[in-house]
Order: sequence, then structure tokens, then C-alpha cells
Amino acid sequence: MAPALVARQHDGGVTGVGGEPAVRARRRRKRVNPLLFFILPGVVFVLALTLFPALFGVWISLTNLNLGYPDTHFVGLANYLRLVTSEDFAVVAGNTARFVVAVVVLQVGFGLLVALVLNERLFGRQLMRSVAIVPWVVPSIVVGLVFARVFNGSRLGIANYVLSLVGLPQVSWLSDPNLAFVILTLVAAWRGVPFAVILLLGGLQTMPPDVYEAAVIDGASRWQRLRHVTLPLLRPIILITLVLATGGALNSLDIPLSLTHGGPGNATELLSITLYNQSFFRLDIGYGATIGTVMLLVNLVLIALYLLILQRRERMA
Repeated sequence: MAPALVARQHDGGVTGVGGEPAVRARRRRKRVNPLLFFILPGVVFVLALTLFPALFGVWISLTNLNLGYPDTHFVGLANYLRLVTSEDFAVVAGNTARFVVAVVVLQVGFGLLVALVLNERLFGRQLMRSVAIVPWVVPSIVVGLVFARVFNGSRLGIANYVLSLVGLPQVSWLSDPNLAFVILTLVAAWRGVPFAVILLLGGLQTMPPDVYEAAVIDGASRWQRLRHVTLPLLRPIILITLVLATGGALNSLDIPLSLTHGGPGNATELLSITLYNQSFFRLDIGYGATIGTVMLLVNLVLIALYLLILQRRERMA
């Protein structure tokens, strides 16, 4: 019998080939959590619906795929160079940046204000909470179409009809570039405020009451409790809300498309609208995938930035 196959005593356990104790091998097998076999199918399913489409979109962005032409081949970074050198890229990117910043600030700011009010013990608080989430229940495309009817520039528009009742002249709401951008921003923020309210109100409901009791005993005013107790404890929830609100605003398509269609001109055109037009009207799938990849990278950078800020705040605390 070969010496390597002869079992021998070692550290109180039986060893075999390679000298590894059989007891250690059995312990290592026991350390495998059986729940892993139940979780693994779900993880694979989620990755198949998220990671694979994202990677496939990156690959398409490196080709000249166009449904109007049969010839498709690898073009490298040509689509990205075409995007950054296009005449409208600076305008569209600027519109998107201003839109995202304004919507996120308004959405989270008003969401925090409403959440603080709804967290108080007011008469009819339950009814107020139900009413507060109504804008979020209505589909985004319906919101865009309704407000497009409200701000119709003709006398048939609801806003102009109200102005005519008080003797004021009609306003071309969506024909003015600046006014159209303001209306689009306010409508998108109004649609997203309930989502911020739900997250922030949930965070307020989980705060320990003894901290507030100690602050009251120490003579802290309502403003001081808000500044030094509520906001520091609510900071992780605020950052999570910022992450989700930023992603939602950056990828917003239904409201801008149904409300302004990117007009007048390209005053309200966002990257999402450009992606939609290139992919579904011009059938330039490769170029559309390039815009989608850029938006994905921007999302990842912003998420990483938010997480970095959160970790730094936790270390300082």
C-alpha cells in the first residue's frame, strides 16, 4: 500500500490523502448554511433580470446596431465619441443636470416637511396621510397628460380658463422655454413627494422617544430638537431617499415625454427623451444603448458618492 494512502493519527483526527484531517473536512461541510440553496435561485433570477441586461446593453453600445440596416459590427467607442461631440449633447446634459438637482431638492425637501407634519399628533392625521400619497398612486403618464391639459396654451387650457375668469390674459405656458422647464420640474417633484414622505415618515416613526424626552428635560426648543436630534438620527434615511430620488429623476421619461415632449425646441429635452427618440423613432439601438450606459454610469457614481458620504458621517458619529 502506498504511504500517501495510509491513514495516520494527526491532532486527534484521522487523515487521508494529502494529510488533511477528516474531522476538519466534516466541520467545513457543516459550516455551509443550508439556506444558501434556497436563496441562490432568487439571486440568480434577480441577476438575470438586472445584471445581464445591463451588460448586454453595454455590449450593444459598442456596436452600430440599427434596426433599419442589416449590417451590424463592432465599432468600439465610436458611439460614445459621437455622443460627446454632438451639438445637442451639452444642452441635453445641462437640462438633465438641472432637472435632477431641482427635482431631488424639491422632492426630498417637501417630503421631509410633510413627513414632519404628519408625524405630529394632529386631528385627522390618518386622513392626511392617505391624501398625501395620492400623487404617487396616479400613474406618471396620466399625471403628464393631465397637466398638459391644465397648461394648454390656448383658451381651452384649464389654467388659462381660470385666468380668464379673473380678467387676466392668456399665458403660453409650455411654449416659453423657461416656464416650460419650471412646470416640468414642479410636476415631476409633485409626483415624487409622496414616495419621500413614506420613507422619511417611516424613519421618524422608528426614532426612540427617550432621546426626545431627554432633550425636552434639557430645555431644548422645537427647532433645536429638529436640528440636533431629528435630522442627525434621520440622516441615513435621508441619504437613502436621495439615492432613490436621484435615480428616479435621472431615469424619468413618462412625465417629460407626455407633458413637454422635450420642447419647445430642446429646452426640456432630457437624456431619457433622447434615448427614447434614438431607439424607437430612429431605430438606432446602438446609439440609444450608449446613452443608456452613460446614464447607468452616472447613477452608479452618484450612488457611490452618497454611500461614501453616509460612511463618513457614521465614522464621525
